Amino acid sequence: MHLPSPLSPESSCENKRADLVFIIDSSRSVNTHDYAEVKEFIVDILQFLDIGPDVTRVGLIQYGSTVKNEFSLKTFKRKSEVERAVKRMRHLSTGTMTGLAIQYALNIAFSEAEGARSLRENVPRVIMIVTDGRPQDSVAEVAAKARDTGILIFAIGVGQVDFNTLKAIGSEPHEDHVFLVANFSQMESLTSVFQKKLCSKSYGVEYQAFLPHGGASSKYFLNPERGPEYGDDHNGLLAPSHLVKKEFGEIK
Repeated sequence: MHLPSPLSPESSCENKRADLVFIIDSSRSVNTHDYAEVKEFIVDILQFLDIGPDVTRVGLIQYGSTVKNEFSLKTFKRKSEVERAVKRMRHLSTGTMTGLAIQYALNIAFSEAEGARSLRENVPRVIMIVTDGRPQDSVAEVAAKARDTGILIFAIGVGQVDFNTLKAIGSEPHEDHVFLVANFSQMESLTSVFQKKLCSKSYGVEYQAFLPHGGASSKYFLNPERGPEYGDDHNGLLAPSHLVKKEFGEIK
């Protein structure tokens, strides 16, 4: 296992709350050695997370031609349990239905029934997706829907992945959320990058809040350190969703 560098005070995930779901491409194009590298990468990421019911909850989805929920956000309460589950995963070795996997995360993995905390609790929702191939289904629309609900998406492409597809999946700005490495062994180099990003005190997410009576929606910003913020005072904003831009115009 390639352990990440020691935590600095600026990048400590101690007491950091988040609902994090890994989405792993388990298609036939990923060979046995590369699949082992993916699992090792996930275990490395887990090392710097503060995992527990009241801090960071972790779920994991594998996908090929179908989606397999390995474990939900509510399944494990300790880091050691999550690590064991990752190491025991079996390769699906089928197709590449990336859009289907994102749809599953949006509809099911981030539901309160599966352990996601209510948006009112101001807990960031994060997807980290790893893929090595071109999806066999549509991803742009479903990824946009996920981002518009406030889910922050990191997209990691390995090998000959279409970079435009990765950009259609990942959050903006793309230079902070979309990554491409030449092979699975190089994913190790991203560990420290994600340590800084996931443990940062400044990251936040935004979602479109629809009023119960069906009226106009409001701009709503979620900063894990400051809680919800409305209107134009929006410290912690990463990128406005396209729905917000459509309704309110560019946010300055």
